[in-house]
Amino acid sequence: AETLKIHLTIAGQKYPLNIDRSKEEIYRKAEGEINRWVSTISSRYCMEKEGVLAMAALQLALQNVERATARSIDDDLEELTKLERTLDAHLSKL
Repeated sequence: AETLKIHLTIAGQKYPLNIDRSKEEIYRKAEGEINRWVSTISSRYCMEKEGVLAMAALQLALQNVERATARSIDDDLEELTKLERTLDAHLSKL
């Protein structure tokens, strides 16, 4: 994979990174997402940058966990629907 050197700015601090070129858009979106949270938290609370970053990390982690949980429930429902169809097909043969 081809690497690309980029600079991300998070909470006003620049971070140089070497990444897989195909993932640049993901990194840029993540940069935007964390900076939106930093801005939101900074405007609501009077905290040091470290606290703002910790709260932004918490919010992003919560979103990630919520999405994973929702996906898990959706996967379970899909499996139950498949099982129901299989049972219906077998029962209709009886």
